[in-house]
Amino acid sequence: MLNILGALCFLGWLATLALVRRAEPGGKARHRAAIRTLLLYALGASFGAGLAQRDAWPFARWPMAAGLAVARGENTRLRAVDMHGIEWTVDYRAWQPLGFDELNPWMHRTFPRLDRVARDRVLQHLLGVAERARLRARGGGTVGYFERYLGPLAAPYFDLHPRTWWPGAGTPPEPFVGLRVYKESWDHEERRRHPDRVTRVLVHEYPRR
Repeated sequence: MLNILGALCFLGWLATLALVRRAEPGGKARHRAAIRTLLLYALGASFGAGLAQRDAWPFARWPMAAGLAVARGENTRLRAVDMHGIEWTVDYRAWQPLGFDELNPWMHRTFPRLDRVARDRVLQHLLGVAERARLRARGGGTVGYFERYLGPLAAPYFDLHPRTWWPGAGTPPEPFVGLRVYKESWDHEERRRHPDRVTRVLVHEYPRR
């Protein structure tokens, strides 16, 4: 049912866009009326998605942009492990075509609720994605899948993230053979004074040792 409602919302958006296009030859008054219809539809659909807390692309509920501030922060972090047992930070672009801003909340909220077999399947897939990105970047190609045509001119994420890999020697040299999922937590005020004050707990490791 939610997919049907989302499809109808999208079709309504296309219909209002087409209305604006068709109104162009009809004079300024008709064209302005069509534009007002388009704006009212966009506002209504956006408010509907926000109030219902349901995404209806291209109208999103934007849960990441609102929330109550609490004293402690939490995050889930993926770390790659090479053949020597050394952990590496995975560049946020390496997960593409998965979006980092979608993958990270899913890993934080949904991944811990999976059974061990399902967790292994998820990390097996993500390990392959990260290793392919490492090989591509190590060979001088782009780190991210989305940058293969426009390079640095590709559209950025909603949140800007630090780039930790660079083509060639700026990429981890050894193959990735495993992934570790950590749950991180910290006190905001304490971390403001001491950025390294983060508690890290291992949630899952693939392959299991």
